[in-house]
Amino acid sequence: MRIMRFNRVTESTNRARLGVLLDGDLVGDLRAGYARYLIEEQGDAQGPEIAGLRVPPHLGQLLQIGSAAREAVLATADWLRQLARHDATTRDSDGGPLFTPLAECWIHAPVRPGKLVVVGQNYRNGLSESATATPNRVPSASIKATSAIIGPMRDIVKPAATRELDYGTQVAVVIGQRCKNVPESKAYDVVAGYIVVNDISARDILRVERREEAQFLATMFDTFAPMGPWLVTKDEVADPMHLAIRTRVNGEVRQNGTTADMIQAIPELLAYVSQMTLEPGDVITTGTPGRAGIERTADPPSWFLKGGDMLESEVESIGMLRNKIVDEQPKDSPWRW
Repeated sequence: MRIMRFNRVTESTNRARLGVLLDGDLVGDLRAGYARYLIEEQGDAQGPEIAGLRVPPHLGQLLQIGSAAREAVLATADWLRQLARHDATTRDSDGGPLFTPLAECWIHAPVRPGKLVVVGQNYRNGLSESATATPNRVPSASIKATSAIIGPMRDIVKPAATRELDYGTQVAVVIGQRCKNVPESKAYDVVAGYIVVNDISARDILRVERREEAQFLATMFDTFAPMGPWLVTKDEVADPMHLAIRTRVNGEVRQNGTTADMIQAIPELLAYVSQMTLEPGDVITTGTPGRAGIERTADPPSWFLKGGDMLESEVESIGMLRNKIVDEQPKDSPWRW
């Protein structure tokens, strides 16, 4: 199942809600669908009120509710799938469309996590191509500001201070339940599903910060964490450790790898990161294959992102993000790099 946060392009973005992607690239409205399902299949006249409680507008809230919400979404998705085959023009209880073509939807980042944990230096091919990287005894991980999160088709803003804007497509795990100290053998039990994240960074700013034994803004600027396009539930991903990952810039393949090349697999990463409490909706990325811009020794400047570039971040069985790079508008900055 692919769960997204959307609104129709004719609506205000404050109407964003949860939907499920159905056959034929139709998006079914989960809350409205559950309300109708309760009324028509369960004979419950309070369907709209119950749907409002069990199918909130945010994925993190849905995961917080737990099993009641999961069962509601599963039942609704099956019902919507069958209904769409017979009549995709069906209306919701308020008279609005129950189904919307994906092309007529504005897709948001699927989740606003309490914590976005970004893992780096976790691919063998990435280490072999880097002149300075060496395998770490523990995963190389950091927290990324959630203010950096954007959804599909949103612009990535290139700060005026950087000339080395870099990319790194990653598979990310979305946590489905509150947990701590998760053993590797039970790691997938706490996973709700998977999304695509691109870890954008300003490499030249990062070098300045690291000279001061710091790492902060280089990976934290607004728009530096495109995420989506939807959450794919774990039951639809047979083996997350054998997925192809590709990054394209203006149609040119820049990264082409597989999750099989991870140094620390997903269970190991979750065992490490879960030494702090993880909450439903938290996101943990898993590293990126080699051949990002910083690793191109022949002519690295030409491989960094610039205004006007179209960045595509794709993971097999999960989906693809498209984000355009735009230059920051000239303005006076309070900080001089």
